[in-house]
Amino acid sequence: MILPGYLKGYTGPIVKPSKRLGYDVRDAFKRGAGQPYASYIGKNGIDVRKDLGGLNLSKVPKVFIECGNMRNATDAGKMRTPAWRQRAAGALAAGLTAYLRR
Repeated sequence: MILPGYLKGYTGPIVKPSKRLGYDVRDAFKRGAGQPYASYIGKNGIDVRKDLGGLNLSKVPKVFIECGNMRNATDAGKMRTPAWRQRAAGALAAGLTAYLRR
């Protein structure tokens, strides 16, 4: 999960809502898809980026979601199965729903 960085005048108003969105989606994804938090970047599945225009020039809450690492044989194997992809999609929907219900 990547949250927006901060560019003065652009991202400031959406940093806090984006953080809530990120945590809601991250937590639901772990519960629903059974995917552990990424350990190769960020902390507890969260990384803040200041170099991505899609995040930093946004006027609405936004996150990027990495559902797995294709270089990891276990992740790649899961992502090949329709059942896991269905669980992942349901987990992402649950995270978005949790955020929208606030």
